[in-house]
Amino acid sequence: MANRQSISVSFTPRQARFLSACVESGRYQSASEVVREGIRLLEDRQERREVELAHARKLVQEGADQLDRGDVVDGATFFREWDEEIEALDDARSQEPE
Repeated sequence: MANRQSISVSFTPRQARFLSACVESGRYQSASEVVREGIRLLEDRQERREVELAHARKLVQEGADQLDRGDVVDGATFFREWDEEIEALDDARSQEPE
């Protein structure tokens, strides 16, 4: 069995009922298992958020670099090309078999 550290935690009555229901369902053997599962999910969510933030920062930097190089289009051109892409996607979807 892995090393464990006991920590005292307080829950609202609603949270305590939820913990009990999870254990009573048979899916978990103890409230500790439920809490550990919740922490694993929180860790996973935070890791995904960090990856998404890093990706967003990369895209912002790429955009700033393009702006610095003068690789930009005016707003009218951007929105015209965007509308064309959306129309092409809509056309492709309408031709897909159901």
